[in-house]
Amino acid sequence: MKIAYIIPKPAFKGPIMVVHDLVVQMQAHGHQCVVYAFEFGSEVSFPCPVEYISFYKSIDFDAYDIVHTHCFRPDLYGFLHKPKKCRAKLITTMHNYILRDLAYEYNSLIACTMGRFWIGCLSRFDRVVTLSHDAQTYYHAYLPDSNLCYVYNTRDLRDLNLSGEDVSAEERDLILDFKGSDKLIGVNAVLTDRKGIDQLISVLPRMAGYKLLIVGDGKSRSSLEKLSIDLQVQERVMFWGYRKNAYRFLPYYDFFAMTSRSEGFGLTILEAALYRKKLICSDIPIFRELLPGNEACFFSLENLDALLNAFKQAEKDSLMGDRLFERYQHAFSPICFYNNYLAVYQMIIKEDGRS
Repeated sequence: MKIAYIIPKPAFKGPIMVVHDLVVQMQAHGHQCVVYAFEFGSEVSFPCPVEYISFYKSIDFDAYDIVHTHCFRPDLYGFLHKPKKCRAKLITTMHNYILRDLAYEYNSLIACTMGRFWIGCLSRFDRVVTLSHDAQTYYHAYLPDSNLCYVYNTRDLRDLNLSGEDVSAEERDLILDFKGSDKLIGVNAVLTDRKGIDQLISVLPRMAGYKLLIVGDGKSRSSLEKLSIDLQVQERVMFWGYRKNAYRFLPYYDFFAMTSRSEGFGLTILEAALYRKKLICSDIPIFRELLPGNEACFFSLENLDALLNAFKQAEKDSLMGDRLFERYQHAFSPICFYNNYLAVYQMIIKEDGRS
């Protein structure tokens, strides 16, 4: 099978890492892949040819069995450039809940206008893949059921061809000096209101013996720093900014926190699973679907009492990390990821009468 993946640029972001993992698995199973990007980037290295293209010039759709787009610009490109008749089947993976997430990132007006335009572009796609059953249900309101399906993501850190995976001596010393004899809560995230990290800072005054390390940057950083000062916990919160391959720091965390108010999937949950971390999660539908057993401790959004209790429960549960890892193996392993996407590809090709 010949597959083209179209991305904005090779940047270390969730959707691009999903494409990376797709290429790794497809290539390993004998399929031919090429990645097309509109902008140059060196953060992610793909084990296949990468070609840089103009948004205004069409690729040869007939050269591929599958053309698989990710994110808004590639989706718009597919909408505009797919010929009325061609060999390739056009697929997109939706990594978000369009209207909800755009409202968090921008505002309700942008969410309504841009979001509905984006959804309109999906009308020319042969299949729209979501990241969960919950997301598939969300898109039922906008797209035909027959065009929707879902596939869980994976993370296979052993296969990432990225530089600097190891923690440097300087980084290690900084973490250990900050942690001291306290328990360390870790967050690896882009800093936006949607990520809900303010909840962790708000509960910290009630958590003696805990510190919070935040790895990532974003537009909410200044407000989070101010909150830590206002609550007089600034000495127990370290803002470390963007660090490449933030999963490297997971071994130093006693707890990993996912406090999102909305989330398309949560790749960092899979990274935490690979390191068998104790996981604290906001009680939102996507996380409940991904972790249906007792693989994490959940808390109700905006409820600091519930958040505090989640940490207390996690502290007592010595087997939580093992259960989280078992869930990863059962539902999110690379071979599950490959088999599920292959089934989607094969299904839409057969719909066209090809074997």
